[in-house]
Amino acid sequence: MILSKPLLDYFKSIQAKTLQAMAMSNAKTPYLLQKDENILRYEAIRDVWIEDQSVHSVCQKHNCSRSYYYDFEKRFLQLGMVGLLDTFTHVPQFPKLEQLIIMARKSRPTLSNAALLRIAQTIPITSEGVSIDLVSEILNSHGLNPSCLATDEAFFGRIQRTLAEYENLIKHPAGKREVGNRKKTFFIDEDICHKKLELLRELFYNPLAKPKELCVRYGISTTSYYRLINDYKLYGPWAIISAPSYGKQASIGGDTELGIILEKLKRPHWSPQEIVDALDLKCSRFVVTRVLETWSLLEGNLKPVALDEYVVEEKAIVEGAFEAPKSAYQMLPGDVLLESRRINRSFDLVCKKMNTNTYHICDPGPILLAPFLNDFGITQAFETYGPPRLRGKEITNLPLLNVMRILAGYERINHLSNNRDRSVAFASGIGLFGSRSKYYDDAIEFKFDNLHKLRCDLVTRALELGVISGRSIGFDFHFKEFFGNSANEKGIGLGPDKSGQIVPGFRPHIAWDLAENVIITMAYYQGATRSPRILKSFCERDLFVVLNRLQVEEIYMDSEYTKEADFFYLKKMCKNGDIYVCLRQNLQIKKLIEPALNSSQGWEKNNEEDERKTIDATLPKTGLKMKIVILRNSSTKENIRCFGTTNIAQMGEDILRKYPHRWTIENGIKDLIKSYFVDEIFGHDPEKVEFEFYCVMAARLVYEYFLKQLGGHHYKKEDGNKTTLSTMRQLLFEKRNCTIRQDSNQNLVLTFLDFGDPAEKNLVELYAKLTEAGTNKVLWWGNRGLIVEFKNQYKV
Repeated sequence: MILSKPLLDYFKSIQAKTLQAMAMSNAKTPYLLQKDENILRYEAIRDVWIEDQSVHSVCQKHNCSRSYYYDFEKRFLQLGMVGLLDTFTHVPQFPKLEQLIIMARKSRPTLSNAALLRIAQTIPITSEGVSIDLVSEILNSHGLNPSCLATDEAFFGRIQRTLAEYENLIKHPAGKREVGNRKKTFFIDEDICHKKLELLRELFYNPLAKPKELCVRYGISTTSYYRLINDYKLYGPWAIISAPSYGKQASIGGDTELGIILEKLKRPHWSPQEIVDALDLKCSRFVVTRVLETWSLLEGNLKPVALDEYVVEEKAIVEGAFEAPKSAYQMLPGDVLLESRRINRSFDLVCKKMNTNTYHICDPGPILLAPFLNDFGITQAFETYGPPRLRGKEITNLPLLNVMRILAGYERINHLSNNRDRSVAFASGIGLFGSRSKYYDDAIEFKFDNLHKLRCDLVTRALELGVISGRSIGFDFHFKEFFGNSANEKGIGLGPDKSGQIVPGFRPHIAWDLAENVIITMAYYQGATRSPRILKSFCERDLFVVLNRLQVEEIYMDSEYTKEADFFYLKKMCKNGDIYVCLRQNLQIKKLIEPALNSSQGWEKNNEEDERKTIDATLPKTGLKMKIVILRNSSTKENIRCFGTTNIAQMGEDILRKYPHRWTIENGIKDLIKSYFVDEIFGHDPEKVEFEFYCVMAARLVYEYFLKQLGGHHYKKEDGNKTTLSTMRQLLFEKRNCTIRQDSNQNLVLTFLDFGDPAEKNLVELYAKLTEAGTNKVLWWGNRGLIVEFKNQYKV
C-alpha cells in the first residue's frame, strides 16, 4: 500500500510520542497518547457508551463537532474497533507498479530511482501514471528509499502487513452493535482488536491490575500480551491489529524474475524456452510463461527496449579469507568487569564466614565445573549482548544460574526450592539461597536478538577452546511436544511427534559436530517448521557466521532434507565438503531410480537380507551430480531405501558404511533429553524457550570441555563413546559427602570425604594444572580459584 504523507509522518513519530506519554504518566504499560485522534475517538465512544455521558458534553470535552462524532460512531457500529483507526489514505493505489518497484529494489539494491522508473515505463501494465515522485513514494512506504535507515525495511514491512490485515477486517466486520443497547453490546467476542485496546487501557489506569488475570478475562494469551506491549511502543494503536506472516513466497527469486522481464523487453520475439537457455535458468519454460503473463508481456506488439544503460548489474563480490569472529571473552577482560561490577553481597558474606566455618555439601558438580564455565566467558557475553536492563549490576547473571541448575541435575528451576543442598546457588555466586521469583521476572527481558548473539558467542568461544572443530556436521530437528491447553490461541505450531501424529509443540533445529560428538548450535522454531524452508536461513544466521564453511568436509542429513535446492545450496557454500543423505522417495527421486528398479542387472548382495545397486544421477533443476545407492529386500524386492552423496567417487558400500555416522546426532539428542532436560522447558513463550535452549547448549559445551581437560577413559572409551553427564553425576557430581572452605589465599577448597570413581584422583592434578596455567579462577567468585583434595574421614 502506498502511504500518504500524513500517515508516514504519523508512524515515524509514534514511537517518540509513546515513550514520551509513558514518561509523563509514569506508566509501565503504554496507552494514552497526547493528541492522537485514534485514542481520542475511542475515549469519546467510551464516554457515551459506557459512562452514559451525553454526546453534547463529550464533544465539548474532546473539542469535536457532533457530526464528526456521529460519523466515527457509525464506523464503530459497522466495523468495530478498526473503524476508529484512520489510515489517511487519500492517494491512488497502483498495486502492480508497487509490486514491480519493490521486487526490483530488493533484488538489485544498487538500482537508482531513475532506473526503476525506466523499467516501470517500458512495461505496459505499469506505464500509466508512473513518475519519479510516485516511485519515491512507494519506496518510502516500504522503507526502501536510499535515505531510509537499515531498520526501516522491517519497520514498514510490519506496517504494510498490518494495513493488509486492516483492509481484510474492513471487508469482514467483526460484528454488529446496537445504539439502543450500548452498554451490553459495547464488548462483543468477535472484536479481538477492541479487547486488546481495552486491556491496555485498564492496565494504564489501574497499575495494581494483574496482567495474567486481565489476559484471562479478555481471552488473550500471555505471549500475545507481551508482544502487544512491545508493538504498541513502536506502532501505537495500530498494534492491536495482528500482522500476519508474509506467507508463501514465489517459486523463483526476485532477481530471476526481473532478469526474465528485462530479457523479454529486449527481445520480444523470444520464446520462454529461449529465455531459459539464454539466462541458463534453473526453472522450466512454464515458470517463465507465468512470469510473462503476470506482467502482460506475451502480446505480440511489443517493441524492443534495451535498458542496459540504466539497469546496471551489481558487481560480483570477491570472497575473501574467512575471519573468525572474536568472542566476548577475548574482547572484554575480566579485570574490567571486576572493577565495574560488584560481587553478590550474600556470596561475599558466605566467603567471609568460610574463613572460620566449613560448609557441607552433597552435589559438588556445579562447583567443579565453575572454572570451565568461566573459560567460556558467559559473564563477558552477558555484559556484551545481554538485555540492557540486566547489565551493569552484579557479575552473577540469570544464564549462569540456569546453566548451573542443569549441570547439577535439577530439571526445573522450582526444584531448587525443594532441596536443602545449596551447591547451585553457591556455584552461581549468589550465596546459599537462589531466587525462583527473580528467575521468572528476569527471563522476560531476553529477546531473540540477545539470544542469537549470545548463542553465536558461545559457539565462537567453543571453537577457540577446541571443543568444536566444524569438519563434520549433522543436521536434524527435535520435536518437543507442548502439553498445555489452548495451543492455537498461544501460537504454538503443529508438528509430527515420534509416532507420526500431528500435535502442538516446538521444533528446534540442531547442528551437531559429528567428529567431536558435541552440539554446535540449536535454534528455536515452531512445530510447523520444515527443513526446506529454514535450512538456508539457519546456516547463514547461526552457522556460517562463526564457522569457516570452506573447512567443512562432510555434511550428514536425514530424509527430511530431501530437496534439490538444499543440496545445491550446501554444495555451493561448502565447496570442499560432501553431502551424505538418506533420500525420501518423493516424485523426483522415484523418477531417478525407476530405471534401476526395473532392471535386474547391477544388483549386489549387501547382507543376508538386502541387496544394493549404485547409480549415477544428475538432478534435473540444478544439474548437481550425485551417486545414489538403492537398498531393498533381496527376496521380496520391497522395503526400498535410498542413500545419496555428492562424492561421486565414493563406492556404494562405502556410502552405506559412512551414513550411519549420522546416528551420532540422534544419540546426542537423546543425551540432551536425558542429561540436560531439553524436554523439560517451561511455558510457551518462544523467547523463554529459546533462552532455555541457550542454557542447554552452554551446559553441554562446558561439560565437554571438562571431559576434554580431564581425559582418560571417560573422554575416550574403547567403543568411541564418552561418559555422559547423567552417568558422571552418579559417579562424581552428586550425592557425595564433601566440605567446602576458604584457605588463606582466598581460594575455595573442596574436600571429598569419601572415595568412589578412580577419576577422582585425576581431579587433583587437573586443578593443579589449571592453577599453573593461570585459568583456575572464577570471575563471579571474585577470581577465586578451586582446589580439590581427598580425605579419608575414617582413617585414624
